[in-house]
Amino acid sequence: MWPPPPWALGVETLPPGRPVDRRVLLRELLFGLAALSLVIAVGFLGWHLARLAAPTVVRWQIERTDSTNQAPPLPHLPPSPFAQ
Repeated sequence: MWPPPPWALGVETLPPGRPVDRRVLLRELLFGLAALSLVIAVGFLGWHLARLAAPTVVRWQIERTDSTNQAPPLPHLPPSPFAQ
C-alpha cells in the first residue's frame, strides 16, 4: 500500500515530490525554448548571409558560364542605307 511507513523509506527510495517534478518540468521547458530559439537564430542568420552572398554567387555563375561558352556567330546583315 502507498505510502509506506516512514521507517521503511530510505534516502534512495524516496519518491520525487511535487516541487522536484515542477523543477524538472521547468528545466525541460526552458531547455526546449532555448533549443527552439537557437534554431530560429541560426535560420535567421543563414537567411541574412544568403541574401548578402547572392549577388556574388550569381556573378560567379555568370562569369563561369560565359568563360566556358562561345557566343553564337552574328547573322549576316545587309549593308545599311544610312551608313554613308
